[in-house]
Amino acid sequence: MIEVRPATEADAEAVAAIYNHGIAERQATFETRPRRPNEIAGWLEEGRPFLVAQDTTSEHILGFARVSAYSIRRAYAGVGEHGVYVSPQARGRGVGLTLMNALARAAEEAGYHKLTSRVFTTNQASLALHRAAGFTEVGVQRRHGRLDGEWKDTVLVERLLGDAARG
Repeated sequence: MIEVRPATEADAEAVAAIYNHGIAERQATFETRPRRPNEIAGWLEEGRPFLVAQDTTSEHILGFARVSAYSIRRAYAGVGEHGVYVSPQARGRGVGLTLMNALARAAEEAGYHKLTSRVFTTNQASLALHRAAGFTEVGVQRRHGRLDGEWKDTVLVERLLGDAARG
């Protein structure tokens, strides 16, 4: 069984390990520097939705999803950038979809009207997850950034929430 709950400081080490694996795979983020647990704990201080999926039997953290700042401009106050990462051992078990849908609910409850992100065009698993979670592919951003000296194209995805989704 999977339980999704708000992340706590006690989860920082497990979340860092999952995120660092994602960084090392070079398929999910432009980040290249591994993160320390104290940096992950700092995400909690931001006060934005930050969830973990936990195996209720083993109590292992299987994945996490969080909202980060999209822009400091006031006009974009209801837009959140998001990320979702699943432990390699938990992939293919529905953890990502469970986290994405829970994050969308939490973001809406926190007053967000949109979640957005960029997904590498080569990351077919993440693109499939976003489609399954109701995200729309807005377009391709060509040569959006470099990773290890190589240009990466990204797909801009978004999911409208609350009144924005109904209007």
